[in-house]
Amino acid sequence: MLGALRADRPRLRDGLAILLPFGLYLRTLAPTIYNLDSAELSTAAATGGILRATGYPLYLTLGWLWTRLPIGDVGYRMNLLSAVSGAATILLADRILRRLRVGPLASAGALGLLAVAPAFWSMSLVAEVYTLQTLLMAGLILALLRWAEAPLAPGRAAGLGLLLGLALCHHAATALLLPGLGVFVAVAAPEALRRPRLWAAGVLGLAIGLTPLVYLPLRYAAAPAFNYAGAFDAAGRFQPVDLSRPAGILWLMSGRSFAGQMFGYGPTATLTELWRLLVQLNRAFLGVGLGPGLLGAVLLYRRHRPIGLLLGLFFAANGLFFAAYRVVDKATMYLPVYLVWALWAGLGYQALLDWVAGRRDRGAEPAPGLEAGQARAAAVRGRPGSSWPRAGNLLGAGLLVAVLAGLRLTWPLADRSGDVSARLRGERLLAAAEPNALVLGWWDTVPVLQYLQLVEGRRPDILAINRFLIPSEALDALLRRELGRRPIYVDSVPGSLAGAVAVSQADLFLRLRPAPPPRQGRSR
Repeated sequence: MLGALRADRPRLRDGLAILLPFGLYLRTLAPTIYNLDSAELSTAAATGGILRATGYPLYLTLGWLWTRLPIGDVGYRMNLLSAVSGAATILLADRILRRLRVGPLASAGALGLLAVAPAFWSMSLVAEVYTLQTLLMAGLILALLRWAEAPLAPGRAAGLGLLLGLALCHHAATALLLPGLGVFVAVAAPEALRRPRLWAAGVLGLAIGLTPLVYLPLRYAAAPAFNYAGAFDAAGRFQPVDLSRPAGILWLMSGRSFAGQMFGYGPTATLTELWRLLVQLNRAFLGVGLGPGLLGAVLLYRRHRPIGLLLGLFFAANGLFFAAYRVVDKATMYLPVYLVWALWAGLGYQALLDWVAGRRDRGAEPAPGLEAGQARAAAVRGRPGSSWPRAGNLLGAGLLVAVLAGLRLTWPLADRSGDVSARLRGERLLAAAEPNALVLGWWDTVPVLQYLQLVEGRRPDILAINRFLIPSEALDALLRRELGRRPIYVDSVPGSLAGAVAVSQADLFLRLRPAPPPRQGRSR
């Protein structure tokens, strides 16, 4: 096995890099609609709907096409999109390491741990936006390295702008990559900044990459049945944000509705969150990737400063922003940080392998991506006459054992292959609801109900409202208005209605009725 990995044949390496993680993700993929954000994303993609901030127009455009695949149900198809994106991220990350002269064994050790890291693995099994985000980020890094080979070529500048535009259309967090991108361009090829022709090519590519933004005004004009960009009023009418105007699109894409969570910690609490991030990285890479990752970061900065600055700023911007972001599910938002760390770990592993084998470090040579005309094959060959002593074999085997250990430890936690709980819960709730019911619940109930209604055509008589989309005052007024007019089901009773309603258990929900009038005391 080690011999096959050492062969470093590009096509074989590409095949293993994508097929092994994809096979793993396919085996453990959720078989149908999943809960929480996944249900929202699947419903919006399938129906041409609109999501809450930050909009994700590229994801919705791709998702609408992806849901037309003739396989499984719509929920399964959208889960499959995450699996493909996750596996493709591993492939592009391996190509980045190949350009940085990291051999297949070191790359397999580092990227194998990334592939089986709990957060990355779990986000590759359900409909989510994060693996497509890491795929576009890896593609952007590759485009930068390719651009640095011929920085004065307008076509490469246009390609770089195109990828950046697509990434921005997918996830607004791509803006966190802009400082690193700017520093890389300025340090790697400052002369390119003085060429108007290159600026024009880059801006043209960026404009084309931003075209998925037209999804938002077009779908807004169509008044889709599924729209999470707006709020319900006290009459139960949805008031959408006006996405026909640039101000509305900017409001959605900038995530202004979550402004209260951004930089939601003070300095001390932010440091605590950064420490937690370090602990998460250590766990994700099983302790064996933390030291090599630090080593790889230092070596990359010393030997290939533009790339070192690029990855360092990518890591710092994403790590600091999300460490200060006050949400409970931020572990999944750190996936770009995990990707950078895996690249550093691959470089560190390669340095260790070269050291124990008594070879001069491959990384001492200039990075192939920064010297025009340098043969790409040189980036993946070892030095002539290099040997692999016993220590090198033991270390290489240890890297693969660590990946297998991560696979064994994470499988029970990540496996979603038998999880149909969201669908069963949604079907149960629909079956229990009376005709023309009003249902109000949070993320664990309403998005799945809306999927069953809008995608599969079940129970159109029910009005399901996500409580995230209705202010508390409007919710209180709506419930008081509808009490006695129609059946009302909630997952929890608002405190403002205590004493005003009679509550009974209705399967998984609470059924609300008007409170009976108080009994009159007996007269003497």
